[in-house]
Amino acid sequence: MKPINKNRKIGEISNQLKVFTTNTKKKFHIENINWLGTMIKLVFRYTFLSKIGLRNAKNIKLRKATFDFSNLPNGFNGYRILFISDLHIDCIHSLHKIIEERVSKLEYDICVLGGDYRFRSRGNPLIAIEKLKQLLPILVKKSPVYGILGNHDQYEIAEFLNENNVHMLINDNFRIEKKGKCIYLVGIDDGHYFGAADLPEAEKGIPEKEFKILLSHSPEFYKEAESKGYSLYLAGHTHGGQICLPGGIPIIKEAPVSNNFISGKWSFNTLKGYTSKGVGSSMVPVRFFCPPEIVLITLKITLKKALP
Repeated sequence: MKPINKNRKIGEISNQLKVFTTNTKKKFHIENINWLGTMIKLVFRYTFLSKIGLRNAKNIKLRKATFDFSNLPNGFNGYRILFISDLHIDCIHSLHKIIEERVSKLEYDICVLGGDYRFRSRGNPLIAIEKLKQLLPILVKKSPVYGILGNHDQYEIAEFLNENNVHMLINDNFRIEKKGKCIYLVGIDDGHYFGAADLPEAEKGIPEKEFKILLSHSPEFYKEAESKGYSLYLAGHTHGGQICLPGGIPIIKEAPVSNNFISGKWSFNTLKGYTSKGVGSSMVPVRFFCPPEIVLITLKITLKKALP
């Protein structure tokens, strides 16, 4: 695992939750307003919606998404990726058990973790680590596991995950081989809050024209990914809005992108992507019109149409 990114190190040492940042695409971070979470929690309590929202937050859905590619190596036709993002695993007491129950019945080739393993952005991550200790053995037993960091995480969590058989991609890449062919899984550090994403560093050693998948905590780097020839982009961070209007319309979108990139499948020129609504919750453990999810992604080779 690569050492801590210098920008992340500066941010972690300061140990402050900044509402404004200068070295990121999104400058204003509403989630870091200290009193906001408390106010939202009180609103739900006094409108008697807390229990409903918590019940919704525990109802994790399994989403399936298939992507077709003309450049996918033959050995990877039908390759399955379990994508779990934004665990915030200490936000709900039984969340790790719910995830375990959903995952135990699935068949897949690899699991990728999209960052934000803890509920709070600062303070001792011990509770989250204890919950992860119970979940990780289930995941690593079923398949290789790869992960990145999010804006709620500290490098300490990356060290813990790496020591527990999760291949942490801190601006790094991993070559995955199958049937004599290969694809590259590339992971960048959080660029949304810490400004620690370094795509050139993450791509070092990858030959040109290889099939590449980018794992980024936030979808906001989709233009850079497309310009670099990536085929698939997996992101989270947005929670799909978490608290939405009927029809899943987000009230707040925590990324500087259009609504097309906030959740589900999307495309941008030659790039295809998926933004997960995430498993856990942020600020307040509730969900409305935006159920949490784990995603089972299947890669397929585009079938060429027969000539007349």
